[in-house]
Amino acid sequence: MLTTMTARAARDGFTDLLGEVYYGKKSIAVEKKGRVFAVVVNPDEYETLKKVAKMRFFGMVDDIQKQNKDKNIGAVMKDVTAGGY
Repeated sequence: MLTTMTARAARDGFTDLLGEVYYGKKSIAVEKKGRVFAVVVNPDEYETLKKVAKMRFFGMVDDIQKQNKDKNIGAVMKDVTAGGY
């Protein structure tokens, strides 16, 4: 569950915020004027998010390579360097 707090409350209680995130394993959204400006996450959760993002990225790369395995590399490079993407 994502806890929210104002930027002022985060500033005034920064030590408590860090304790909740680190020891309480919570994620805290810091809001300013009703908009989320930052989310503070536990280092373990951050590492998990990085791993998931990396797996998804390389999964997409694999899919693109499979879709283009029969393409001429010269034609692909011409399309890529032509821009417009």
